[in-house]
Amino acid sequence: MSLEPLGLGEPIDSRLPFVRKIHALDEARAMRDGAARAERLRLQGALVGEALRSGPKVRAVRTLPITTLAYPTAYALQGAIKLAPPFVILTHRALLVQLEVEGGIKNLLFNPSDPIAARATPFFARLIARLGERLAEKLQRRFPPIEAQLRDLGLSPESIDLIAFDHFHTQDLRPLLGSNEPRPDGRAIHPRFPNALLLAPRAEWEDWDDLHPFEAAWFIRDGKRGVDESKVILTDHDLSLGPGAILLKTPGHTSGNQTLFLNTERGVFGCSENGTSADSWSPYESRIP
Repeated sequence: MSLEPLGLGEPIDSRLPFVRKIHALDEARAMRDGAARAERLRLQGALVGEALRSGPKVRAVRTLPITTLAYPTAYALQGAIKLAPPFVILTHRALLVQLEVEGGIKNLLFNPSDPIAARATPFFARLIARLGERLAEKLQRRFPPIEAQLRDLGLSPESIDLIAFDHFHTQDLRPLLGSNEPRPDGRAIHPRFPNALLLAPRAEWEDWDDLHPFEAAWFIRDGKRGVDESKVILTDHDLSLGPGAILLKTPGHTSGNQTLFLNTERGVFGCSENGTSADSWSPYESRIP
């Protein structure tokens, strides 16, 4: 199958000629009737999935573990099943994706959160204060920095071309992209990935400036303050990131939530924080009532 079902459009930025808009779902997304919209998205989404599955594959994918964290069971499972422990332990991982595009190989990091900066998220700051620093540390395991894991794979921080997140909860972009405003102690904030461009959903980027009270607990208020906005590409569309990789809008958890889908040697995989269990990803096969 050709990539025609994706409805590929123009590149989103002259610096990223390989990242192109996908228009296949535009008509369905514009429908006003909720039930009809969901059904059209389901049908059209199946065609998009088949086009991805039948097309070229990404060059390589690696999982880079960052940290474990305690997360409220009620939030993780939304009451679908009852578990006694108040917390589940999640492992936060980034994905390194290599894309073979015209002009060479491009490297994408998906969800490369900074685990130290993330502790300033109001919800987790309050949780740490309630648990105590010692217990919080016992519940958390930190893995080698992403930079070290990249070097083990023969890459450097400078070789990262693209960064994207499924959403911006708990994110502080300043350590990743740098900031023109110093830290409180006067030290400069240099970018960990100096050559990377950030793909940022416009809706959520703008929401960050004036958060709804229900959202404020999950965002680091100053997490994008002073970031060089020439490194930020605001997006409004579903995107093709290159052969074998698409980034689809999946709003709901946040206004800009998005899901990365990759065609690999082992099949098509999706990655987004919308899912915390197998049932999240295969609802038709789930046995949860």
